[in-house]
Amino acid sequence: MNRLISTLVFLLCFSIGSFAQTQQIHQVSSGETLYSISRSHKVTVAELRSWNNLESDALAVGQELVYFTIEEAVEEIIENPIDVGESLISINTPQENEYYIVKSGDNLSTIARAHTMYLSELRKLNNLSSDLLRIGQRLAVRKVKDSVAPSVSVYSNQNTPQGSFVVYAVSSDETLEDVLSKFKMSASELQQLNPEININSLDRNQRITVLLPPTSNFDNPYSIKAGLQDLGSFSASYYSTSEMGNSTTSGELYNPNQLTAAHSNISIGSILFIENPENGNGIYVRINDRITESGLKLSNLAYRILGLSETENPQVTIFTES
Repeated sequence: MNRLISTLVFLLCFSIGSFAQTQQIHQVSSGETLYSISRSHKVTVAELRSWNNLESDALAVGQELVYFTIEEAVEEIIENPIDVGESLISINTPQENEYYIVKSGDNLSTIARAHTMYLSELRKLNNLSSDLLRIGQRLAVRKVKDSVAPSVSVYSNQNTPQGSFVVYAVSSDETLEDVLSKFKMSASELQQLNPEININSLDRNQRITVLLPPTSNFDNPYSIKAGLQDLGSFSASYYSTSEMGNSTTSGELYNPNQLTAAHSNISIGSILFIENPENGNGIYVRINDRITESGLKLSNLAYRILGLSETENPQVTIFTES
C-alpha cells in the first residue's frame, strides 16, 4: 500500500517537473567561455555557475555543463492508471500553468505573490537554485484564473447589501490596515477569503477578494423595542425600604425584588418597557400601584438594574405597545 502511494506521488512530481524546465548538457569546445555559452543558451553566467557548482570561470575543453531550458507544456496521459480505490487517495486536477516574462524591477517574491504562489513553489516549479533573475527570462507560474466575483467598481455607485463578494485591486499607497478599515473586515476574515495570499505583504495592483460592507443600515425588526410606541421621558423615583410589604393599588404587597412600578394614570396591570437613556439599559415592568405625583415610581430591583442611582436627576423613557 505504501509503495503504491509513493509511486503515485513520484509520478505527480515527475509530471510537474517536466512541465517547467528540461535539463540539457553542453560540452565545452575550444575558445568557449562561460559568457559565450550563456549567450548561446540564453541563460546567465550566474545560473551556469550555480547549476554546475563552479568556483571559478576556468573551463576545460570537453567539460560537460548542465543548463536548463523551458519547453512548452505537454499534457501527459496515463494509458493504464492504477486503481487505488476512492477511499485510499484523492488526486486533484493538475494546476493549470502559464509562462511569465521577467521585467525590470521583478523579483521572485513579487512574481510569486502576483500569481498566488509560495516562493518555494515557484522555485521548485522552475528548478531554480538561486533567486537571480534576468530580464526576458521565462518562468512557469500558476495561471491566475478570473474570479467569479465581479470587480469592486461595479458596486461603487450602488446601494450594496452586505454579503456581496468582489475583487479589489490594492492601490500603491494602501496598507493592510487601510484595506481592513475600508471594507470593515478583520485580518482573519480577509485571510480566509484569500488563503493563498500573504495579506501582511500586499503589492500594488494585487487583486484580493473582499466582502463589501453595507451602504445602508436598517432598523433591526427583532430588537427589543420593535413595535413599541415612545411615550416620552419621565422623572424616576423608587420605593423606600420602609414601604416593603405595604399594600399596593392592585392589592399585592410591595416586593422590592420584583419588576414593578407605580404611575398616576397608566392602567393597572399594564406592561411597559422602561429605558435609561443615559446608559441604554432597559427592562419590562408591570404597573401595579398608583401615585399622585408625576413621573414613575420603580421597585428597588428595577431602579438598580436601570442604573438610575448613578444619575443626579434620573429620567426614563417609557415605551408601550403601539
